[in-house]
Amino acid sequence: MKCVILITVYNRKEKTLKCLDSVKDSLMQATLKPDISVFLTDDGSTDGTAVAIQEKRYPFPINILQGDGSLYWNGGMINSWKAAIDSGEEFDGVLWLNNDTKILPGFWDELQEADRYCHSKYGKGGIYVGSTYGNNNDNLNHNLNKDKRHLTYGGFNFVSKLTLKDEFVVPNGDFQECQCAHGNLTYISNDVMRKMGIFTEEYIHSGGDHDYTYRAYKKGFHLIVLPSFVGICENDHPKDSYKSIFKMTLKERIAAMKSPIGFNMHNTLVFQRRCFPYRYPFVWLTCWLKVLFPRLSWKTYQWLRK
Repeated sequence: MKCVILITVYNRKEKTLKCLDSVKDSLMQATLKPDISVFLTDDGSTDGTAVAIQEKRYPFPINILQGDGSLYWNGGMINSWKAAIDSGEEFDGVLWLNNDTKILPGFWDELQEADRYCHSKYGKGGIYVGSTYGNNNDNLNHNLNKDKRHLTYGGFNFVSKLTLKDEFVVPNGDFQECQCAHGNLTYISNDVMRKMGIFTEEYIHSGGDHDYTYRAYKKGFHLIVLPSFVGICENDHPKDSYKSIFKMTLKERIAAMKSPIGFNMHNTLVFQRRCFPYRYPFVWLTCWLKVLFPRLSWKTYQWLRK
């Protein structure tokens, strides 16, 4: 397997180095070692990330691309993806890898087995989703743990098309399928890319991974969750993030709504329009309700998620 790894970073030098170290270590322990290269966009980091990577001299090529700080995650991943395609390099697929994710031993073997399984069963490649657990659970046996409480990112299904309530697909030792996935540790085969292309530029920061994987699922591609937990990545989204708006002024809430790293109304509505268009008016209304009447919005949210 020839795999191109796509990464985008901004001022997380230590996490990025640990991520790349895990790529190196996991490759050394793979039964069948894939041929890999990395295309990494450094979106205007000021902490010396690019220099630190170059000084480490990893045993695989790392193409460092420079951004100006305006790309965010979606734009940075597009930049890396386009560079990989424009390089003329031949590859079987790309791996989306967040720079705060550490790959565990066994990942590459399970990834290649998933590719063989998908081609054998469906006659074409698909999307292969790696599940991660948090750093506070790094003493767990990633091959045996099946507790969804420890799962931070991976594949999931929508159990309600009205509220978009979702439920993780927890690794259980077998290949399972899902409808949608996070982009922390997810492989996209060439069969999918030939049909789907790359991320849409409509997103600013988050959302592109959910959009891409769900639309691929709707087009008939198979999203396969790897049998084991294959990565470590802390969920850095506060559980009480919704309640934090209670402490904001109206002006601050409006600013947060417009911010790519805040409530991000823009990306939320893009996702609705592209994937669940019937929900667009309702979500537009709830976004403004969240800003103008946050406590009422919170109570409504809690009621709908029951």
